[in-house]
Amino acid sequence: MTALAVICDSTANIDADTAEAYSERLGGLFAIVDLSVTVGDDSRADNEWTATEVCAGMASGLAVTTSLASPEQFSTAISEMAEAGAEAVLVLTMSAQLSGTHASAQQAAGEAPVPVHVVDTQLTSAGMAGAVALAVAGAQREVPVESLAGEVTDWCLAETRTFFMPDSLEYLRRGGRIGAASSLVGRALSITPVLGLRDGTVTPLARVRTRVRAVDRVINLVTESAYEFSELYPERGQEVVLLHAEATFDEASNTAHRLAAAVRDADLPDGTQFRQAVLSTVVTAHVGPGSTGLVVQTTP
Repeated sequence: MTALAVICDSTANIDADTAEAYSERLGGLFAIVDLSVTVGDDSRADNEWTATEVCAGMASGLAVTTSLASPEQFSTAISEMAEAGAEAVLVLTMSAQLSGTHASAQQAAGEAPVPVHVVDTQLTSAGMAGAVALAVAGAQREVPVESLAGEVTDWCLAETRTFFMPDSLEYLRRGGRIGAASSLVGRALSITPVLGLRDGTVTPLARVRTRVRAVDRVINLVTESAYEFSELYPERGQEVVLLHAEATFDEASNTAHRLAAAVRDADLPDGTQFRQAVLSTVVTAHVGPGSTGLVVQTTP
C-alpha cells in the first residue's frame, strides 16, 4: 500500500503530545504548517505565542493581525514528508472562506514531487482537529488517499458542528471574517449573538438578549446535534469540546464556565465525552478575548 502522510495547518491547535503520537502512528509522516500572528511589532509563528500573550495584547489596544501559511511552507513540509518515505500526501486546511491558507496548499500541491490531495475542511479549531484525527486513523489503516480525502470531506460536512459566542463582534469585523454576522454589528449592544460555521463561513444562528439565554440556546443546539449524530452514526463515538480563548480554564470567561457547567448537566446521549481546548492564537486574534464556544462531533 502507498505510504500516506498527513499535513494540517496550525489552527487545528493540535498539542505537541498529540502531534508526536500522530507522527509515531504514521512512521514520522505527520506535519503541522504554522500560520503567524503579529502583536504590535512582534511577529511569531502561531505555536510560538501563548493565548495569554495574544489576549493581553488585544486587551491593551495593540494591533493584532494574522498571516496565512505560505505556499513555500507547504512545499517544504511536503518535500520533507516525501524524503521521509511518503508516496502521497493528504493536506487539511482551515476553511478557505476564512483564510488564503487553503490556496497556498493548493499551489504547493501543484508543484509537489508526490501526489497531494488538499481538503478544505470548512472548519477550524476543534472541528478541524477532529478531521485530522480521522485522517490519521485512515492513513494508519492504509486507506487510499483519494478515498480518505472523500471520507474526511464527508465527515466535515456532516459529522461536526461549531457554535460560538464572541465577547464582541468587533474583532471579527476588523479581520474581515464576520461573514453573514455583519448584519448584527449595529445591534451588538442589545443582543448576544450565537454564531456558527456553515459552508465555512461565520453565520448567525440565534439572537438573544442575555448571556444566560445564549448559553441555553447553545446547549439546545449541541444537544439536538448530539442526538442526531447518535441516530445517524451509531457506530461512532461522540464528543463535545468546550473552546475558550484564554490559556487556561481558570482564566476563561464567565460564559465559558457557564457553558462547561451546562454541558455537564445536559441530557446528552450515553457515552458522550466532554473535554476542553484552547483556541489557536490565530483564531483568537479574529474572535477576540473572552470568546467561547462548543463543538459537537463524532469520533473515529
